[in-house]
Amino acid sequence: MAQLIAGLDFSNCALGPMANWPGCLKAAVNLALPADAQIVIFAGKDYIALYNDAYATTIGDKHPHALGRPASESWAELWQDLGPLLERVRTTGETVSAKDRPFEIDRHGFIELVHFDISYSPTQDDVGDVHAILCIVSETTERVAALKAERRLAAIVSSSSDAILGMDLDQRVTDWNRGAETLYGYRKEEILGQPVTVLVPSDRPDEEDVIMAQIMNGERIDTHETQRLHRDGTLIDVSLTVSPIHDMDGRVIGASKIARDITDGKKSERLQQILIGELHHRVKNVLATVQVIANQSFSSADAERYRAFSDRLRALSQAHSLLTQQSWEGATLHSVVAGVSKAFGQERFSFAGPELPLPPRSVVTLSMALHELATNAAKYGALSTSKGEISIRWVHCPERENFRIIWEERGGPRVSVPAKRGFGSLLIKDALAAELNGEVELTYEETGVVCIVRAPIDASWD
Repeated sequence: MAQLIAGLDFSNCALGPMANWPGCLKAAVNLALPADAQIVIFAGKDYIALYNDAYATTIGDKHPHALGRPASESWAELWQDLGPLLERVRTTGETVSAKDRPFEIDRHGFIELVHFDISYSPTQDDVGDVHAILCIVSETTERVAALKAERRLAAIVSSSSDAILGMDLDQRVTDWNRGAETLYGYRKEEILGQPVTVLVPSDRPDEEDVIMAQIMNGERIDTHETQRLHRDGTLIDVSLTVSPIHDMDGRVIGASKIARDITDGKKSERLQQILIGELHHRVKNVLATVQVIANQSFSSADAERYRAFSDRLRALSQAHSLLTQQSWEGATLHSVVAGVSKAFGQERFSFAGPELPLPPRSVVTLSMALHELATNAAKYGALSTSKGEISIRWVHCPERENFRIIWEERGGPRVSVPAKRGFGSLLIKDALAAELNGEVELTYEETGVVCIVRAPIDASWD
């Protein structure tokens, strides 16, 4: 910048040749040029701009055209703001200073809001006449922006209903929001500085040490369920997420924790398990009672009918057991097929298909229908011979929102269409189609029975 200034022709401006400049202006320029601080001098009545290398980087595209030109020309977009400041210093001889002073400046082809710490002071001669304004500035735009994320974040943290706390590397509480006060019962002033272990139940003595070890490695601990202590000693079920806190150099200096109260949800889960267990117990009792009634109702001459009835009852019981294992929320098609094949000799079955969840109401009907197909295969079809096999395949068509199951028997005796429809046929073709809101195609090929089920997947399956 010293070379640029020395090469400029000032004879055509109010300053005149450098040789004629007052000593105070020359001294100010000599002071500014080697300085690391960002310095600009606005000299003469036209406020001609003279600045050093440190300042040049702050004005972007204005450099180098602004050098040696009137400030009103180069800073036209903010002259209504800058002009009065310079005029005030020139006319009063006072120093004007400010922290994080905002300016709207065009330095990269667009107007942007920037902030500077400023100190504008007069450059005077021996008789007190002001010949220039010495402006020492420091851009704080990034710091101001950071203070504003921080303030927004602090506001969010403060007002969040989640319990948010901070702790240092000694596991002492450093931050505590209103959500934490509500969840844990401690006021901020009584918990700050306390070890975070006051919130940890006695049966989890090493949990915080494990968490801190992971944090020191810079790891974020994913959301997990645990328990914490309320101020009154009661246990709270919480969903907890822990993240490391870094300083400006990237070093871990602590951890932040976000906890959400899930006590009511866990109580509901426990109650649900109790109710499902009770339901399972009652269903088993009802089915056992029906079994006893059947034992007493069928005569010895009806042994085959009794055996068929008993097998169906057992299939119904197995379907209910499968639902109980899944908290009565349904079951996958794979688990239903696996359960039926296991009952008839799994080595005789091959099955494949994607994981497809079934709604609870369809599990029982489909289980019963597959059981009937397997029973018939054991009596008349592929399972009635030593070499017979059954293939069960299913496919899911997402673009059509439907699925298809194919039951296919091979290696058994030749089959033909039965003379009359029995309960099994009624269950397979009518009840299953109605339950799935689809269609069932049952054919008796010479090579074995083929059953194809097509059904839509509606919103209730969620």
